[in-house]
Amino acid sequence: MISFFHHQSNIGFIKNRYKAYAFSIALFIATIVSVILHGGLKLGVDFTGGTMMQIHFSAPVSTDQLRKALNDGGIPSVEIQKVKDTENIKNAFMIRTGLTEEKSGQEEVKPSSIVERIKTVLGQRFPDNQVTIDSNETVGPKIGKELQRNAIWAVLIGCILILIYVAFRFDFRFGVAAVAAIFHDVLCTIGFISVTNMEFNLQSVAVMLTIIGYSINDSIVVADRIRENLRKSQKETYPELINRSINETLSRTVITVLTVFLVLMALQLFAGRVLSDFTKPLLFGLVIGTYSSIFVVSSLVVDWELKSPTKRKK
Repeated sequence: MISFFHHQSNIGFIKNRYKAYAFSIALFIATIVSVILHGGLKLGVDFTGGTMMQIHFSAPVSTDQLRKALNDGGIPSVEIQKVKDTENIKNAFMIRTGLTEEKSGQEEVKPSSIVERIKTVLGQRFPDNQVTIDSNETVGPKIGKELQRNAIWAVLIGCILILIYVAFRFDFRFGVAAVAAIFHDVLCTIGFISVTNMEFNLQSVAVMLTIIGYSINDSIVVADRIRENLRKSQKETYPELINRSINETLSRTVITVLTVFLVLMALQLFAGRVLSDFTKPLLFGLVIGTYSSIFVVSSLVVDWELKSPTKRKK
């Protein structure tokens, strides 16, 4: 196997676990502060209900002109983002509005008509500038709330199944520590989304589930080496054995994370805005998941073992 280290590394991960705890606590505090300052997460159309569409003009238009046109046309509280020009599409914008339906007298306007309404308003305001709708998505508020519930259940069920698997496959303590690390990674990634003021949508849920899978995979590799070393006759203390196990799997961890990191960087740089909201938090989650697999899981198990020793190891 390819190794990043010519000799077996001997980094004191366990010795520095309290510094890692302090770092994790600082990340949690930053997450809480950011969410409070932003008034909660910036939920996307998937969860709040609303309409999101991408349009482009045949001639340049400023964001202020576009916003004023929509406000004057009776479509307030819109979020407008300029989309980077490509070879095929220029003068493009992303428009997001919470307006999903409205009532005019006794007639109810269907959500799908909002897209046509926006197109009509822009056509009247910019008669000499052709407007083309590239894509649109409309989600009702009831569907949005249902998606929120399903997203929460998906993450919770995933964590419960992981706890059961790791507890059965390795040890209950490792199972608890692995799930704690998963929540650590998810919360830190939510903090990243909040700090960067990105939308939290179904792509974000996919990011969370991907991070959960990656984090538990890395934790299982370390746990398997620890179990293997525990079976051998060693004169090491429990913390020393855990630390040696982490160092023995460190090269594999570095190679894996670099491989995935390079792929995600390629997507971030060349895939454009379509995948940007997916790759950015996933890059962060990849790093934080590797950190938690090395520091959080093993450190929690060590402290648990020191306070309540099992018969398997003195």
